[in-house]
Amino acid sequence: MADESRGAQPKHPQQLFFDNVNPATRLLEKRRQMYEVQDALENQKARFAKEEEQFRKKEEQLRAKDLQLQHQLCRFNKFLQDNEAKRRRADTRATEEAAQIRQKDEEIQDLEKQLEDSKNLCAKLEEEKERNMKYEEFLEFVKDTCDDYTEIGEIVARHDTLESANHDLANQQTESETRIEDLRNEFQAYRKEQEMEMMELRNKVAVLATELDSCQKTRQQLENQVNEATQEDSRHSLYFGQILMSVENLFLRCTTKRKNIQHATTPMDDEGAKGREGENGQEEAEDSFRRKKEHAHRQLKVILAYLKDFKDICDALKREQRTVMSKKGQAGLDQAVQLPELAIKFEAEAPRGGNRGSENSGSQ
Repeated sequence: MADESRGAQPKHPQQLFFDNVNPATRLLEKRRQMYEVQDALENQKARFAKEEEQFRKKEEQLRAKDLQLQHQLCRFNKFLQDNEAKRRRADTRATEEAAQIRQKDEEIQDLEKQLEDSKNLCAKLEEEKERNMKYEEFLEFVKDTCDDYTEIGEIVARHDTLESANHDLANQQTESETRIEDLRNEFQAYRKEQEMEMMELRNKVAVLATELDSCQKTRQQLENQVNEATQEDSRHSLYFGQILMSVENLFLRCTTKRKNIQHATTPMDDEGAKGREGENGQEEAEDSFRRKKEHAHRQLKVILAYLKDFKDICDALKREQRTVMSKKGQAGLDQAVQLPELAIKFEAEAPRGGNRGSENSGSQ
């Protein structure tokens, strides 16, 4: 077919070369070539259509063969699945039958073992029967010789009763021994517990004795500190009394020897003292100390006022001396201005009655 297609192919027209021809001839030549190319194209299209038809038929044949192969493959796959299912069922059945065979074999072995045990038990019972025949003969002899029992059953019942009583007594003995052992263990545990408690109490007593010694030492130290604080307080009280007496002497000297200046009658800043006088819940000793302190504070303020006046007087005298010296001239400048020094003496004050003595004794 390929040879036929190659033989059917048209030959390309030969191209003629006209170098010296007119345009009409050349146009005719071009048209002739175009017709030839058109015929060749039509022939090529017919050939391609024929080949396409042949290819389509081959494709349909291949598609049909493919479908046939798919159907055969499905049937073969189904066949394989059925065979696999049958094989699995056969394997399962074989496994189950093997298990049943093993179970039956085990049951046969168990039954054979039970049969053997039963035979052995029968033999043992037979031997025990033969051994117990002498006891039966003995019981028959006892029944015939003793008038208390008329049947062998009565003798057996009596034996069972005595055996039951013996068993009960043995159980009671065992229970009593167990109870005695429990009581002994409880006693030992209680004894150990009491010994541990006694040991703990001894340890606590030792610890408390140590704490008591420590507390006694601490109390002795605190008593010593209290005695020292009491002595220190006595020294401070003495020093405070001396200060109060000195302030009182200065106050009396300022107020008695300079009667023309009365700073003691000038109201001082006692608002804080008045506010504190109204407080409640103060002890008597602290209240007395506070009153003495406030009284001394007021006296010190008065003494300060007198000292300020004295300082002002001194400053005024110095200014007057400078004025006088400036009037006298250059000669008077060489003279030194000496101011009289204020001689401060501490005079012992005569006792003024019982109130002053009580204050001094309180300060001491």
